[in-house]
Amino acid sequence: MDKLITLYQQQLNLKDATFSRIDHADALVAIVYKVVQPNGIQHILKICPRLQDYSCEIHFLKYFTSKLPVPNIIQTIEPRPNLYGAIFMQCLPGSLLKTADLTDSLAYEMGVLLGRIHLNRTENYGDITQPHSLNPDPSSYFNLKFTEGITECSHHLPKGLLENCRRFYDRHIDLLALVDGPCITHRDFRPGNVIVNEGKLQGIIDWASARASFAEEDFCPLERGEWSTRSTCKKSFLEGYSSIRPVPDYSTIMPLLCLSRIMATIGFTLKTGTWKTKNARLYQSNRRLLDEFFAFSTYAQ
Repeated sequence: MDKLITLYQQQLNLKDATFSRIDHADALVAIVYKVVQPNGIQHILKICPRLQDYSCEIHFLKYFTSKLPVPNIIQTIEPRPNLYGAIFMQCLPGSLLKTADLTDSLAYEMGVLLGRIHLNRTENYGDITQPHSLNPDPSSYFNLKFTEGITECSHHLPKGLLENCRRFYDRHIDLLALVDGPCITHRDFRPGNVIVNEGKLQGIIDWASARASFAEEDFCPLERGEWSTRSTCKKSFLEGYSSIRPVPDYSTIMPLLCLSRIMATIGFTLKTGTWKTKNARLYQSNRRLLDEFFAFSTYAQ
């Protein structure tokens, strides 16, 4: 066992527990372990290299306790020199939902769950854990992240492609004036962040990216093909959502949201130097999506 885990064992007073790393193909930053104590009780240890992720995860898990099916926090370990912040939490029964196992009934339950998340309205947009960052303008943070993605890709992607991205952004950014918000958004709402057990939804995990944003943003994974391609699943999901609150008319703004997500993902793999290594598959799939995005003449103009 590496020295890092030994430190967390000491902090949690779990020297006799077994720590097994959980590797997820879509995991980008967090380091997650399943912790099994000698009596068989299981927990999850989520280690957060980024302070913002640590703060958001704790805030939203606490906020939604008793409101939504989320893991209970048992203990937190504050970040300090040479030790990342970590959250020791309940291990929900079941396993991560695989896209291939997504049924119409589960899609309906997920729609209900997302609708319940979006019912939590906020006064402004931004990182709820940093009140000074809150802003009534939905385009403020969106512009910041898009510009960041463009900058991260500036020495890697063809100049003409980057110009197309900026041109498309400039033509469509005004659509943010009509979005459904501000409200709490998960910002990575997809099957891979849902726990199921015996065909029933048990909980929603990974709140590190959550913030006060607009509802349309959480429909991006659905429209990008990160869910099942079966039309009945999408129909069931939207029916579940509409049983809680009206489905936002997101079709017009979706291309802009997808482009922003693609640029952010490519930019992350370049910034971290992982685009040829552990995140090569992620980089390649998003690079392909970017080329396909501008294969449509209406986007490239």
